[in-house]
Amino acid sequence: MSPGVTVPATRHFTRVEGRDVAYRRLGKGPAVLVLHGSPQSSRAVMGVAQALAGRGLCAICPDTPGAGRSDPLPGARPQSEDYARHLAGLADALGLGRVGLYGFHTGAATACAFAGLYPERTAAATLEGLPAWTSAEAADATAHYLPTFEPQWDGSHMAWLWARMEEQSLFFPWHSPTPEARMAFPVTGAEAVHANCMDLLDAGDAYRSVYHAAFDFKVAAWLPRLTAPALIAVTGFDVLADHLQRPELAGRGRVFDTLAALHAAAADLLAGSPGDAAPEAPTLPDRGFVAMGSEVLAWRRQDGRGRPTLRLHAAGDAMPEQSPGVALDLPGHGDSAEGWAEAPRGLAGWTNAAAEACRALGMTDAAAEGLGVGGAIAVELAHRGIAASGRILGPGAGPLPAVGFGSISLRPEWDGAHLIRAWRVARYGQLFHPWHARDPAHARKPFETLDTATVHRRAINLLKAHDRWLAAATLEA
Repeated sequence: MSPGVTVPATRHFTRVEGRDVAYRRLGKGPAVLVLHGSPQSSRAVMGVAQALAGRGLCAICPDTPGAGRSDPLPGARPQSEDYARHLAGLADALGLGRVGLYGFHTGAATACAFAGLYPERTAAATLEGLPAWTSAEAADATAHYLPTFEPQWDGSHMAWLWARMEEQSLFFPWHSPTPEARMAFPVTGAEAVHANCMDLLDAGDAYRSVYHAAFDFKVAAWLPRLTAPALIAVTGFDVLADHLQRPELAGRGRVFDTLAALHAAAADLLAGSPGDAAPEAPTLPDRGFVAMGSEVLAWRRQDGRGRPTLRLHAAGDAMPEQSPGVALDLPGHGDSAEGWAEAPRGLAGWTNAAAEACRALGMTDAAAEGLGVGGAIAVELAHRGIAASGRILGPGAGPLPAVGFGSISLRPEWDGAHLIRAWRVARYGQLFHPWHARDPAHARKPFETLDTATVHRRAINLLKAHDRWLAAATLEA
């Protein structure tokens, strides 16, 4: 493949022991499992995945259980060995035999454990930032690094979240704001902090389990079990770079000046000691993605009787977890958020996307229904003859405010104010219709639940949609 050519990523779900696992896949050829760090998701390893795919490898990048869109492992405190065994189950579900491995930080610990447990299935491994904690560091992290993440009625957890993610670019460990812990880096930009926040919002309090396994990891117990060719590496600016000088890793690793150089060395190793070719990605009958060029629509199917029903949500929301029929996340919303830099133009554009998904899913005789803009799309699908019928179930957000609220953009801002804004919009939306008309004449009677978990879910959905919510809400108006 020519240098600089971007390999498109596809998104998938599979199931391991009854738990959903989300993953991204790039390229074709020998399989490499690419494992992200904490508290992130597979979106954070797209850089190295591109480098591997460009060398003729198939990079398969799962969301670790409990991170991103993957269900957590059972138990209060699973260990790296448990995540490694889950990874073997994932390889089985995807039809993979011998694989290459690339892991970053937490992912490096899991990859190391996998290579130790399954030497016959490990072709080669690159372990970036493999941790070698002292007992004091591990104890301190367990006590202070991983506070409970619990949504609060007033949205104050959103302010904590932004500060937490921003702080890790200033201090390591982040909870120790001392001169000794100060790092010589610029503060991470708003887009990157926002991406990390969204990963933790997806994970919720389950983020702590994945992190705990990394801090519990004992490299001295696992590294001697590696028999496959391995590259243990860091960049000079990695917060774990000094771990290569510790007794467990001394003389075993390499320090690279740039990520690009490290990724190239990893590609050399993994392409030079390839695993088995990855078969085509299997599909689930009840969950997946419809590819639309560089964009996708996420769908979920629940058992239903009679004529199939297509269900479409309102602006700024996402498909419900439990709903009979087939539910779609609209363009730029929910699990369809990635790839949609801009919303479709006009009702015709939104309907075109839904129609393409209907054809791909064989839903050309469905009864379509939805809330707000979803209902408008359902009616338009029926007018076009793509759905057997179309019905609007109820209103969406209502007209947008003309004055009085200033900017209502939910795009990332330097201070994280957009997180609080999403929370307030979500909560007021439960009390008033439209959400910004906060007076008795527009009160919901009775109002919808103010259960904190419900408001939290709606705030997350708004943040995933950000300004695409405004485009959809304009159609609703």
